[in-house]
Amino acid sequence: MEQLSIMLTERMVRNGIIVDEDKPGYCYAVQLVIEKVIGLSLILVFALCLHKLVQIAAFLSIFVLIRRSSDGVHCKTAIGCFCASVLLCLSTIMVAPIITAYPIASQCVLVVAVFILLMIATADNCHLNLTEREREILKKRSRITVLVSGILLMALTSVFPEFELLSYMALGVIYNALSLIMAKIEGRRNQSDDYEEI
Repeated sequence: MEQLSIMLTERMVRNGIIVDEDKPGYCYAVQLVIEKVIGLSLILVFALCLHKLVQIAAFLSIFVLIRRSSDGVHCKTAIGCFCASVLLCLSTIMVAPIITAYPIASQCVLVVAVFILLMIATADNCHLNLTEREREILKKRSRITVLVSGILLMALTSVFPEFELLSYMALGVIYNALSLIMAKIEGRRNQSDDYEEI
């Protein structure tokens, strides 16, 4: 994938779309897009094979919507990211029936997940190099997204507790909260490692 992104970026330079000094940044961005498209396509193929395409699409719509601004834990390699994404999506097939079977407990977990997402708002992603203002804008966007989707989901799951699709969407919120907690723990661990090196 890295070679393909290099080739595409060099073609953009030759065609005058970007300048040569911007090539490393664009190369990284192109590689991310390629990895996401391939990963998402394979996840949807797995979902189609398991006859859960609509359910996985519902999960991904909420998960990606919130993850865009809240961020979360990251894998060190593209393969690790792909495997984690596939396992995450496939795990919803096993967990969603539990959510549907225990609506009151699930509502409580959903409320806790929304609360966690509102409190933490975003993970500090070292790859983004955000200014303080950009970080605040991202946190605000994250909180608004979580608040709107969380309230909507809580209302819908209260009215339709046995509707399976809502269970997948609730898992999108819950998994984001777990990912954000893991990112914060990982960030603290990295900070303590840096401190020990000094």
